Amino acid sequence: MAFKNRKHSKIDALPGDIKEAVEQMLYGNFTYREVCEFVRDTANITLSEAAVCRYAQRLNASVQELRLASENMRVLTEEMAKYPQLDTTEGIARLVSHRVLEAVREMDDAALKDSDPLKLIDRCTALIRAVAHKSKSDVQVKNLKDVAFESFKEEIFEAMAKEAPELYREMVQFINSKREEDS
Repeated sequence: MAFKNRKHSKIDALPGDIKEAVEQMLYGNFTYREVCEFVRDTANITLSEAAVCRYAQRLNASVQELRLASENMRVLTEEMAKYPQLDTTEGIARLVSHRVLEAVREMDDAALKDSDPLKLIDRCTALIRAVAHKSKSDVQVKNLKDVAFESFKEEIFEAMAKEAPELYREMVQFINSKREEDS
C-alpha cells in the first residue's frame, strides 16, 4: 500500500493570524519576496521564495477543489429544485453520470485508445451498482411503508369498524383512492 506524503511547510506552522495574512497576500498582488519579507519581519522566520511558491500552488489547488465542489453542489441543488421527488442520492448519481458521459464525449480518439477499457468498465459498473442499490433501497422503503400502513390500518380500522362503521367505509374508500393516485 502506497502512502501519500503529507506536505508540511514553515507556513503551515505559522501562528494562525500570520498564516491568514500570508494567504491573503498570496490572493492579492504581493510577490513571493514580499511575502518572505513580511514573515521575516513579523514572525522572525526565514522563508525561501520557492517555499512560498510551493505553498501558493497547494493553496490554489485547494481553492480550485473547493470551487469545483461548490459548483457541483450548486448544480445538484438546482437539479433537486427542478425535480422535488428526486432525493439527494439520485441527484448525485445523475450529476456523476452526466460528468462521466461529458468527459468520455470530450475525449479525442488518441485519449480514448490510451484509456484502460477495464478501468472504464469498472467505473461504469460501480455507478450502475450505486443506482441499482438506490433503487433497491427505494423499493425496500416503500415496502416498509406499506407494511407499516397495513399494520396501522388494521389496528385503527378494527376499532373504527366497530364504533363508527359509516366513517370506516368512507375512510377505506378515501385511502384506497389516494393509494391508487400514488401508484
